[in-house]
Amino acid sequence: ENYCNYNKLKEMLKTISADPGNQSVDHTAFFLLVEDELQKVNQFYLQTLNGVEGQLKKFAPTPKPKKGAAAAEPSAAAAAAPAAAAAVKEAEPPLSKEAELLAVYRTLGQLQSYVWLNYQAFSKIMKKYDKHMKFRGTAKSQSHDFDKRLESEPFKNKRLDSLLETYRAARATTPMFIGQSSSNPGGHGMEMRLISGSANVALSEEVSARLGVPLTHAEIGLFNDGECNIQIMDNVRGTDVFILQPTCPPVNDNLMQLLLLVSAARRASAARVTAIVPYYGYARQDRKDRSRVPISAADVARMMEAMGVDRVCCVDLHCAQIQGFFGPRTPVDNLFAGPIALSYFKLKKLKNLVVVSPDAGGVTRAKAFLEGLNAEGLEVSLAVIIKQRPRAGEVGTMNLVGSVRDCDCIIVDDMIDTAGTLCKAADELRNFGGNRIFAFATHGLFNGPAGARIEACALEEVVVANTVPVAPAVHAVTKKIRAIMLGSCLTVRSGPSTRASPYQPSSKTTSQAAFLPASRALVLLRCVCAQYKAR
Repeated sequence: ENYCNYNKLKEMLKTISADPGNQSVDHTAFFLLVEDELQKVNQFYLQTLNGVEGQLKKFAPTPKPKKGAAAAEPSAAAAAAPAAAAAVKEAEPPLSKEAELLAVYRTLGQLQSYVWLNYQAFSKIMKKYDKHMKFRGTAKSQSHDFDKRLESEPFKNKRLDSLLETYRAARATTPMFIGQSSSNPGGHGMEMRLISGSANVALSEEVSARLGVPLTHAEIGLFNDGECNIQIMDNVRGTDVFILQPTCPPVNDNLMQLLLLVSAARRASAARVTAIVPYYGYARQDRKDRSRVPISAADVARMMEAMGVDRVCCVDLHCAQIQGFFGPRTPVDNLFAGPIALSYFKLKKLKNLVVVSPDAGGVTRAKAFLEGLNAEGLEVSLAVIIKQRPRAGEVGTMNLVGSVRDCDCIIVDDMIDTAGTLCKAADELRNFGGNRIFAFATHGLFNGPAGARIEACALEEVVVANTVPVAPAVHAVTKKIRAIMLGSCLTVRSGPSTRASPYQPSSKTTSQAAFLPASRALVLLRCVCAQYKAR
């Protein structure tokens, strides 16, 4: 009950937006409810933060009193801290110093999740308000100003970051946590460290919030000559380090960051280093198709292994054979982002649905997506576009295998680069009699004229996962692009799998947040959560 009541706000929004043109409808009640929810969230956050602050003061070194100085009376804040802590947590038996510090760490992680979830809820409801009232792109739009206001709300202040620094200082003086390894019997799960590169900070914050694990701070900058300057600002000795860094554009800079982060963790005596690479750069150069060319995907794999990575987790590799470029001592998890789009497209209530592969090589991916939609109770057929490329990045003729006449279509691909193939395929489907045309791709690069092409073609909407951040310049050109968060898949399958397809939902699912749609699939967090919970 301490979280933003998103469902209540959504229901009230539906009521006032039933007739958006009616000026007599009073919106005051909706905005008052938003204010009440903000006050509730801020109050609980500050109360919890005060309790944590009081607990951390126990670990601060006590200064020796000066001779002749009178004993100072406790301040009002110090006196109120134990009461605030008691209000948040029921009385428990006395804990050891290590156990208390561990409890503080968990609370800080929960607070980080609390901040992120509530921020997303408030931001999303105001965007829905603009959508329902048809204020998007107009001077009456509320979402932009409201997002700015959220940044100044108490639950978004910097006190949490300050307390994390205080916790790290306290932990550094606790013998139990110095030199701790993942094989330490009786370990308390303190060994996990989640480090973010600079390529996709939003995704890292999302994963951190979902797991309730604070991000380990790493200083990432540039020297004057353009070289990467990296330093991990926390002790990672004997820990399991997870580095989240897609190698998206600028590919070379982000790849070098990833390699140096792995190297820094290894040289700092991390017990195990897992690289979470949602987008694997150079994946399209996976074979020697002509003389005197490198197999760049294999070379990147060799570099990652040379730096000392123990495990790699990717999302929708361009070719599954890339897993074989790593040696047997470096397992690779190729996860699928398609399941996060199944529930979304089900809500669209599409008719005579056809899943379309834009080329012959993507038939397997399109077939898996089709099976996932079938598992959602939809009747779907398959079509394939056969294209001829005169040269890389240029599309020639296109032929359709299958029928799309009077059908709604979803084009499924792994990535969108300049959108030339995608837009030409959408226009061809319209020529062949298709009705509503959508596209889903895991990686939205949107380079060059991609935004303008999407805006001008027959596509109604392009849905991508947030493996790669979409540039604001692309959103300024077209409003047809929608990014779905990988972390919105809140259910994790446990036990042996009985599914024929990775896109087929599991039979047992549990939603952990009311304001996000429950998806019944397994994506990026599978690898992270499984390894974290196993300990």
